[in-house]
Amino acid sequence: MKQRNTTSTLFAWLIAFVSIAPFAYVLTLSVLPAGKGLTFESYYNVFLGSPQYLLRFWKSLLICLAIIGGQLVVSILAAYGFAKCEFPGKNLLLFVLMILIVLPLQVTLAPNYIMLDGLGLLDTYAALILPSIFAPLGTFILTQSFKSVSEDIIDAAKLDGCGLFGLLFRIVLPMNTSGLVCVTLLSFLDGWNMVEQPIAYLKDFLRYPISVALAYVPPADPTLQLVCCVLVALPPLFLFTYFNRELVEGIVLAEIK
Repeated sequence: MKQRNTTSTLFAWLIAFVSIAPFAYVLTLSVLPAGKGLTFESYYNVFLGSPQYLLRFWKSLLICLAIIGGQLVVSILAAYGFAKCEFPGKNLLLFVLMILIVLPLQVTLAPNYIMLDGLGLLDTYAALILPSIFAPLGTFILTQSFKSVSEDIIDAAKLDGCGLFGLLFRIVLPMNTSGLVCVTLLSFLDGWNMVEQPIAYLKDFLRYPISVALAYVPPADPTLQLVCCVLVALPPLFLFTYFNRELVEGIVLAEIK
């Protein structure tokens, strides 16, 4: 047993090292460029010297916040219906939802393009936000999470005069904060790392979020590219470190139901 624990610990350290090594490498080279010694010039250029990188950063952040807000509204209402309401065709809709989850993004690019073109939304930020709001993963996770609320609790709240939305906002949501945090983080990561959608739906280079604009950083300055990589990595790194426990609990709860 002791040998098994030692092996598991060594394997965990190995995985941690392999995961951290690329980021540590980028961070080191960003402050120790070849032939210059320790310098923070590129950090000054990105964070203070030029507005173009930070402007794209904040635009990308606002796009992600809009996606998160819309997806939470849609996912919460749909998941509450799937988990706590009975209606004809519910199981069929859940089956279709699971099929949509496993479809690769590339399959939906062409239909979304045609729909957005018909609505006149191409080359606008709405073309990035609206399709992401209706992503099915958040609904699936919250449906599984909401099912964990005991029907006895629901019945007791109904006897106390709690209505449909009262049950949702006073009972179900407070008991499923881990699921909500999980959906929020995954939605943010999906929006923050989007690449195919901006290239397909946006024509104006100035509208590109930082996830795409990062590829257009001048290759003549590799240190500047590395600093931009650090800038892009900061929000996900902070969120996933701070909310790590809630993320794991939300995913586990979705798996066991």
